[in-house]
Amino acid sequence: MGRVLPAPLDRWVAIEQVRYLIVAGTTSVFYLSLVAGGLALGWHYMVAIAVAQMITIAGAFPAYRVLVFESGGAWRGDLVRFLSVWSSGMIAGLVATPLLVELLGMPPLIAQLVAIVVVAVGSYLGHRYFSFRHRGEAGA
Repeated sequence: MGRVLPAPLDRWVAIEQVRYLIVAGTTSVFYLSLVAGGLALGWHYMVAIAVAQMITIAGAFPAYRVLVFESGGAWRGDLVRFLSVWSSGMIAGLVATPLLVELLGMPPLIAQLVAIVVVAVGSYLGHRYFSFRHRGEAGA
């Protein structure tokens, strides 16, 4: 089968970290759009965050599993590990957001953006070395 992307783009997309940035970035934009929608409807920012998390995770798992980490492991095991890493980031965001909003007076959407940026590196490492790592891989 022929190449889909031009050679320079194909080389970049072959790099796992680049794929992570693309997928996580797209997921984050979708998530923030949902939070913004909830805020526009007058929801409390914590309700908007909770609803956005529940909706976003449904698409994030298959995207990370297939597009970023190209996992061939059992999907149920991958899902359980993914949820534990995702939940850690979600909890960090749920703690950081009220601190940023209530103590620093930051708008909720900006506070969520800050939380996402801070959590992103830890999430990548957690997914790379735990969620989608399988026996037989280097260091396993």
